[in-house]
Amino acid sequence: MQRWLTALVVVIGFALAQAPAGWQEIRPGGAAVCSDGSPWRFYVAPGAADKVIVNFQGGGACWDAATCNPQSRLYTTRLQLQDLQAGQGIFNRNNPENPFRDWTHVFVPYCTADLHWGNNTARYGDLTIQHKGAVNARQAVLWVFNNIPNPQNILVTGCSAGGYGSIMWAPYFMRRYPNAQVTQLGDAALGVAPASFFPVASRAWGIQSALPGWIGGLEPAQLGSNDLYQIFARAYPNRSFAQYSTLADEVQIFFYSLIVGQPRPTPEIAQQWVQGALANLASIKQAAPNFYSYLAPGTQHCIIGRPEFYSTRVGDVRFVDWLSRLVSNGRPGDVAPPR
Repeated sequence: MQRWLTALVVVIGFALAQAPAGWQEIRPGGAAVCSDGSPWRFYVAPGAADKVIVNFQGGGACWDAATCNPQSRLYTTRLQLQDLQAGQGIFNRNNPENPFRDWTHVFVPYCTADLHWGNNTARYGDLTIQHKGAVNARQAVLWVFNNIPNPQNILVTGCSAGGYGSIMWAPYFMRRYPNAQVTQLGDAALGVAPASFFPVASRAWGIQSALPGWIGGLEPAQLGSNDLYQIFARAYPNRSFAQYSTLADEVQIFFYSLIVGQPRPTPEIAQQWVQGALANLASIKQAAPNFYSYLAPGTQHCIIGRPEFYSTRVGDVRFVDWLSRLVSNGRPGDVAPPR
């Protein structure tokens, strides 16, 4: 019990929003706000003009009165920048092993409880939540469009809730930059949920404005991330889509437990999640040969902002090397531990 709770606190944390040296703060103002109505900002670490990371932050989610109750601590309510402050993994721009150390890095904070998908002011009893993740994300996307005219490589990624943000917003970059190598990587965002959850979340968050309207087959109340991967990967067969996760991710299992109505995970719930995760990956791969996955053993949640970004190895394949191949040629193969 304590292990999954510790993992959840790491993801949801409430660190003071102060970026370290090397990061420029961009204040879009206007409708760009956190869930409590406080101002939202995003951050840029300048680097190569032709290589860009767009990195969506994680931090929980909520979709009804119980989960959105601030006492639940299931989501971030205000800007928090512990990823930048820790400077680990993909954020470590001094590590010579970091293949992205000299790229321009656009960091999209998350404090709207809607997977970066929302555009809704929701009322849950006496509580008002600004699910404005899509409004905020669009500001960072437009900054890239306006300031990076001719990139050669773009990695659109994110941890946890940010992983879902990365799949929703990746097609915008693929359409805008037809000649660039645009790669999407979802980190610890396997989208295991019953079909009944999608209409609830869609209504709560108001995801319509986030959907790339030029791609057909997008019905908000019927879409999970599994569907988005299949639809987007088919729409862009020459681009690469990917997911990373551990096989027993404690935080993903915890949120799955909440979604199916169990306040705490049980061994049966955990097994359901594992089966659902493997089924999701298999169905995406069957529909989209340009989709790749890296599965590691264990229970850890997220990798891109952790020291394990460099040390994780499955067989003879290090994750950092696998990701380097993904962004360079788009065909790294699938990696999974023996079962």
